[in-house]
Amino acid sequence: MNPKIYESYRDLSSNILISENKDNAYERHFHRNIELIYVRSGMMEAVINGSEYQFHKDEIIFVPSYFTHEFSTPEHSDVLVLLIPYEILSDFNDFFKEKQLNPFLGDREYNCKIREVLELLLKMRAYNNQYVLKGFINIIFGLLINRYPLIYIRNNSNSNVIIQILTYIEENYHNPISLESIAARFNYNKYYISHLFRQYVGENFKNYINTIRIQHVISQYKQEPETNISAIAMRCGFNNMPTFYRTFKEICNMPPKDFFS
Repeated sequence: MNPKIYESYRDLSSNILISENKDNAYERHFHRNIELIYVRSGMMEAVINGSEYQFHKDEIIFVPSYFTHEFSTPEHSDVLVLLIPYEILSDFNDFFKEKQLNPFLGDREYNCKIREVLELLLKMRAYNNQYVLKGFINIIFGLLINRYPLIYIRNNSNSNVIIQILTYIEENYHNPISLESIAARFNYNKYYISHLFRQYVGENFKNYINTIRIQHVISQYKQEPETNISAIAMRCGFNNMPTFYRTFKEICNMPPKDFFS
């Protein structure tokens, strides 16, 4: 089972982000920020909360908060990617309490109006005036709600708990962390924490932490290729090298020496 990686760094930013991406591809992940992708040309494939989609020119991908998603481009894609902090949408909270937009927004002719606003937003990003950018977001969501129906979604009351735990792990992965220590810190039964991981992350607690640590090992080694991999592994929370080598091979399907060669 592939873990659903929580990207806490996205949720730590309160800024609206918009960018142009070509041949967009991203492994399975989730975040609280809402994500909207406009396909300007080509085709993208996506898996959103377990459902498979194909998106073509002038179609929109909408990813609600906490929905797991992954993207791939078989041949070519040119897209606009908009990341919206959850709190920015305070004007629409009443709409999104129990309902959300469908991930597939396929009225191509109507979507061209939204593309015009996105293109303007892209030009305005250099000014980094969040009040101005929020005005564009209100227009975009006003257009979306005017055209597309909302669908009912299950309200997960435990989502804030798991996000707090995942954020803590992201900030403390280099320190000793156990199910017991997390349960004590957040005042929950360890079996309840284990259940939350299975439900929201799709991975057990230990494997998730090891995955996060391996990701940081890879990232730090790319930044410091002259540094001994053992030193980086210990810095990232592994307390001995046999455990690191075994874990690396389990997660990356190859030993470190082959991966970094």
